[in-house]
Amino acid sequence: MSAAVLKALVTVAIWGSSFLAIRVALESATPLGVVWVRNAVASLLLFALLRARGGPLLPERADRPRCVLLGLVISAHFLIQTFAMQSTSTLRAGWIIAFIPVVVAVGSRAFLGQRMKPSGWLGIAIATLGVLGLTAVRPAELANAGLGDGLMLLSTLTWGAYTLLAIEVVRRNGGLRVAAFALAVAAVPTLAAALFSGTWHADPSLRSLLAITFLSACASALAMWLFADVVAALGPERSSAFQYLQPFVTLAVSFLFLDEPFTVPQLVAGPTVLLGVWLVQRAKRG
Repeated sequence: MSAAVLKALVTVAIWGSSFLAIRVALESATPLGVVWVRNAVASLLLFALLRARGGPLLPERADRPRCVLLGLVISAHFLIQTFAMQSTSTLRAGWIIAFIPVVVAVGSRAFLGQRMKPSGWLGIAIATLGVLGLTAVRPAELANAGLGDGLMLLSTLTWGAYTLLAIEVVRRNGGLRVAAFALAVAAVPTLAAALFSGTWHADPSLRSLLAITFLSACASALAMWLFADVVAALGPERSSAFQYLQPFVTLAVSFLFLDEPFTVPQLVAGPTVLLGVWLVQRAKRG
């Protein structure tokens, strides 16, 4: 197993568990509080690692505007997902986020000129039908699931944009420098907003503090760094392909730690998304 593949699998395991952590963090923190704390702490950890390793802390001057844009995109991405988790379940979020490889494949075709075989377009259609089926059928226990599912689907677009925008700057500067800089930028808008609306809506519990620690150190710092390295090594489409494994991690976490509504449509629509994603990836490899 190559180092890049191992890194990709680690990120899948972390991000597959992150929806549970977001839900627990929201027991005490506001969405703005969760996002600015996780990004700020993650950035500090990565800059400390850069300092310990020696060498430059910041990306090349010519790449900094692109890295600022990456920070704004990832700030929006994390905020959208955090608001989404107030309304939807972790399992539904896991199925929807598996749509990311399709978004990246379409983006690569539109902006990078990558070709798509007919079987790839068929896969896009199947995956899209799966997502539409998943979001159309909502359990009665989740009255606002439509809002949460819509926001989670929107986050597949922001992550697809981040993936495609990050390729060249990561290859020139390394994943660690780009992730540290982008996460520092990402903390700024949500921190500014949190100064007015607040970071906590209740006294912080040990559970919520541990969840935010996991989001900061693992889901933001470690996973963002590793994913940037994977994108540089494997390219945007191959790196994103690993994310169709993420729902299985989310499914295991949901089964072990949560009592969430689990419906037959999820068993049909979720795997349909994965089938479509598999067809897209198979078409791109051919």
